[in-house]
Amino acid sequence: ITPDDIREGLVGIVSVFHNDPMFQGQTKDRLNNPEMTSLVDGMVRPGLETWLNNNPSLADAIVGRIILAARARQASRDAVKEVRRKGPGSKRSNLPGKLLDCRSTEPGECELFIVEGQSAGGTAASGRDSRTQAVLPLKGKILNTESLALSKILQNQEVKDLVETLGTGIGPHFDAHKLRYHRIILLMDADSDGNHISTLLLGFFFRHMREIIRAGKLFIALPPLFRIDVGKEKHYAQDDAQKEEILASLPANRKAEVYRFKGLGEMTSEQLKETALDPKTRKLMRVEIEAQLEAEKVFGQLLGKDASLRYDLIMAEAGLADDLDV
Repeated sequence: ITPDDIREGLVGIVSVFHNDPMFQGQTKDRLNNPEMTSLVDGMVRPGLETWLNNNPSLADAIVGRIILAARARQASRDAVKEVRRKGPGSKRSNLPGKLLDCRSTEPGECELFIVEGQSAGGTAASGRDSRTQAVLPLKGKILNTESLALSKILQNQEVKDLVETLGTGIGPHFDAHKLRYHRIILLMDADSDGNHISTLLLGFFFRHMREIIRAGKLFIALPPLFRIDVGKEKHYAQDDAQKEEILASLPANRKAEVYRFKGLGEMTSEQLKETALDPKTRKLMRVEIEAQLEAEKVFGQLLGKDASLRYDLIMAEAGLADDLDV
C-alpha cells in the first residue's frame, strides 16, 4: 500500500494562518514552511486516531477502500506487464496502462466493462473473470463530444484511451471489424451522475462509432441501488419501486434491513460479480437505435450547445420524473 492508495478519493481542508508564508514553485500551490508540518500533524493526528478508534466500522470501510485502490493499482501494473510480455509486435502494446485487459485475444468471447473511477475499477477487477472480461476505469465524466471537431475530441486523454482500448480507430479510420470485444458494457453508479456519464458515452458511440450499436454490441449494466437483508437472505432492488415491491412481499414477522449503495465502489467484489459481472445473474440492457432521426434530435437536445432545447425538453418531460436524485 502506497501513500497514493490512501489519498485516492480523499478531500481534506486545513486552514492555516502564517505571518511569513513561503510557497513552493511558481504555481504557489503548496505551503513550504517546514515548521508547519509538525504543527499540523500534532493537531490532526491525535484527533484522527481517536476518531478511528471510536468508529471501527467506518475505519474498516476506509481501510477497505484503501485496499481496493491498492488492488486496482496492482492489477493495472500486472496488465501492463502482460501487454509487455506479449512482445513489441503485439497489437496490445499500444493499449492504455490503466486498462485491466482480459487474457483472451478472441473478440467473440471477450467483454469490456467501462466503469466510473478507480475504486469501482478495483472492485470490478477483483470480481471479474480475468480470462474474458476487461475493465477500463474512466477518470470522472468523459468529454461531451457533441458538436466538437474530431481533432478536438482526440485531445482528450479519456477518449483516446477508450479508442485505443476498442481497437477500431475513429473517424475515417474507423473499422468495426477490428473491435477487440464482442460486448461493450457501460457499468456506472445507479444515480444521476452515473446516468450522466452513460449519456455522454452513448452520445460518443452514437456520433462516432454507430456501427457498434447497430451490431448490437453496446450494453448498459443495471446494477442495484438497494440491498435488502432479511436474515441470511439478500435481495437487490434497482429502484425505489422494486424495493417497495420486495418489502411488501415479505412476511410481516420478517425484519428487513435496507441499504442504499452510494456507488459501485461500496460493493464487495462478490456483490458486484453477482449483480453486474456474472452473465448468469446480471442484468444488461442492449442499446438499440429504433428511430435514427429521433435519436439525432434527442442527442442534440441533451448534449448540444443550445441550452434552450434542454430547457424545453425538461419542461415537457418533467411530469414523468418520479425518482429524482437530489
